[in-house]
Amino acid sequence: MIDTAPYQQCECRRRASGKLHSLCGSELSLEENGKKVTLNLRSGEEAKAVVLDGCVFADSEMRCDAVYLFKGNNRKVAALVELKGASGIARAFEQLAYTKNRRKEYQELKEKLDEAGPGRLREMAFIVTNGMLSKPERERLENLYNIRVKEVLKSEAARKVPDLREYF
Repeated sequence: MIDTAPYQQCECRRRASGKLHSLCGSELSLEENGKKVTLNLRSGEEAKAVVLDGCVFADSEMRCDAVYLFKGNNRKVAALVELKGASGIARAFEQLAYTKNRRKEYQELKEKLDEAGPGRLREMAFIVTNGMLSKPERERLENLYNIRVKEVLKSEAARKVPDLREYF
């Protein structure tokens, strides 16, 4: 079982009121301003989506939107996610890097996931946007902020919602 204590209230799950956190579309999907991403599980896998922005991180320091904590088949993945409009892609790199490298709460969640069972923990970062990013610009931003983004996912109303499971 994936332990998110003391941040269980930030998991995407139904509350007693029947409502989800505003960033959660369902227990394993996130959405904000038309940008959506999901995680579909296979047999023997477990995951939690945890809202970071405005829940785990209630301060004004930089942070990204959420993290997926995944384990299954001797693999563990902590996948940071930033949902961003076309004009904010560069800022998304900065937010992901800051969360990964400087937020102790994220480190705590990552350590708990690492203790949750066998397998090596992998960290990933994703940007979900309706914008475009050239390969040279992506490389420039990755080098500037010292973070590798696994994928910049396209999210638009007319397209299928991106599934992070394809990248794990």
